Amino acid sequence: MKKIEIFIMIIVFVILIGSDKGIAQDTMTKIYWMASTDVPIGKLGEFHVFMEKELLPAQEKYGYRQVAVWQTIVGDIGVCIYIAEFENMEAYNKARVDFLTSPEWKTLGKKFDEYSNSITTSFLRGLPYSNLK
Repeated sequence: MKKIEIFIMIIVFVILIGSDKGIAQDTMTKIYWMASTDVPIGKLGEFHVFMEKELLPAQEKYGYRQVAVWQTIVGDIGVCIYIAEFENMEAYNKARVDFLTSPEWKTLGKKFDEYSNSITTSFLRGLPYSNLK
């Protein structure tokens, strides 16, 4: 019985390795960058104005394409989530470098720090059954 289990494990391993060569490394797939920002409750109003009038327009100027902006309404209600779309990881890297080295970021970065306790980011990709691919 052990030989069969080992044989099945080897087959599964070969299938997993051979079936997909690292989707996360696929440079041609659209990617989505998600930023979850924990905003102090007393600064939420100012943060929303800052995002709408200053930060998002500046990011869009450098290649970020806004997909969605949300705020949690139960639990940690000060968490704001922003998702931007990029054609691929290379486009994200270019937009990120261009934005973070821009003259605008020098001012915007300081303001962002005033409005955030912390930020967590993730990279996402659309699944075949998603409306966003």
